[in-house]
Amino acid sequence: MNLTLEQQIEAAHSEAERIEQDARAIEARIIKAGGVPLQRQYGRPIDAAAISKNLTLRSLIARNDHHLAAYLGVATGEHLRREEDAAARAAAAQRMAELTAQSRAQNQQAQQHRERAALAGVSLVTGRRLGT
Repeated sequence: MNLTLEQQIEAAHSEAERIEQDARAIEARIIKAGGVPLQRQYGRPIDAAAISKNLTLRSLIARNDHHLAAYLGVATGEHLRREEDAAARAAAAQRMAELTAQSRAQNQQAQQHRERAALAGVSLVTGRRLGT
């Protein structure tokens, strides 16, 4: 199919505009993740290879926007480790809360036993009535 020169120019311009919009959206996400986008020419896509060579930018993207990191091919799986760590901390906090409640119940029972023994006049050491 033969396109006229005008149609070819329009198609090239449309493609450059689409690439530029995509690149600007990626740059906005890079800025949102705390990074500074690399310089590029208008109408050129983001260079994922250049990003993967930039350790700081790669780390920021991987830490703060794991979807973009996967798209650019610089994902490290750090978000999975953070989620696992958070789950482990939550489980440890739950276990500590359960142990604290159990210890509180035991202490309350011991306190009630001491109070009853004191009211009954029984020695906690010997188990005998006081004064006999």
